[in-house]
Amino acid sequence: MKMAITEAAKFLGVDISTLRRWEDEGKIKPERTRGGHRRYDKDELLSLSNKRKNIKLTIAYARVSSSDQKENLERQINNVSSYCIARGYQFKVISDLGSGLNNNKKGLIELLDLICSNEIERIVINYKDRLIRYGYEIIEEVCKHHNVSIEVINHTDDKTYEEELVEDVLSIITVFSSRLYGSRSHKTKRVIDEIKKIMTE
Repeated sequence: MKMAITEAAKFLGVDISTLRRWEDEGKIKPERTRGGHRRYDKDELLSLSNKRKNIKLTIAYARVSSSDQKENLERQINNVSSYCIARGYQFKVISDLGSGLNNNKKGLIELLDLICSNEIERIVINYKDRLIRYGYEIIEEVCKHHNVSIEVINHTDDKTYEEELVEDVLSIITVFSSRLYGSRSHKTKRVIDEIKKIMTE
């Protein structure tokens, strides 16, 4: 029995984008009609479904806010990788470059796709705010729904990210001040300058 991509996605309980990604990764090879449409064999889908039930990955996730933090990112990757290796986890590293306020990062979107596709067992992060700074509880609830655990290596405050936190706070203030007074307003500039002074004292 052959299925169209929408039927195959529904059969496996995944998004269409997930099927396309699996095809790119060589996990599944649909046939093509003369019109170029994908057709999936039901037996192959069943085989893939059984494999997914038995083998789930660990995702080692790392993030920094800017490109000048490359060394920091490498340290994070080494830390989460060493942690996973020591515990015998079968893992994949996903890294991101972007603010903790940005919910549209490529790596984060890939991670959420893997969670919702029931492909992973756990997420390993160095610090809680590496996953996301605001909205962590929402991701945590999504993980609970899909039986994904989050393992945080360090539970102490991460002092190296104080500067990053200042930048995130300033970013929020800048957005709201611009909406209130206009992006070129003297009031906006004065508010930002005052906050910068307070945050750096």
